[in-house]
Amino acid sequence: MIADSLKNCDKYAFCHEGFDKAFAFLKKAKEENLPVGRYEIDGDRVFAFIQEYTSKTESSFEAHRNYIDIQFILSGTEVMKACDASQMKVSVPYTEDVMFFEDNERASVLVIEAGEYGIFFPWDAHKPGLCFDAPAEVKKVVVKVRM
Repeated sequence: MIADSLKNCDKYAFCHEGFDKAFAFLKKAKEENLPVGRYEIDGDRVFAFIQEYTSKTESSFEAHRNYIDIQFILSGTEVMKACDASQMKVSVPYTEDVMFFEDNERASVLVIEAGEYGIFFPWDAHKPGLCFDAPAEVKKVVVKVRM
């Protein structure tokens, strides 16, 4: 798990060959205020979803088998929790790319604001979409980078 600001994205290019394309898209999405939808960046290797929603008080922990998630907040504030997936109890086994877990009180809590992101690798169970103080409007980009 990595949490940082878009201004530092160049420091993480070494993590994966697809990160350059992912971060270039995030910069474009921010600059151009792209609308909600799915965006093809590099076929099934790198693609993105732009979403708008109201943050919530509860969601589920998940992990992905084949993709790294880069979850970037365009506007609003979101709480994301993260925990080592190997320490979690599975509630729903993998269906294609996603697995769900029971809650974990020992998870790290990340407060991600506009211009910041969380990166979640397959070994990172994560619980996105949570509200900070109260449910609020969020616009977010989720870039999926194939392992």
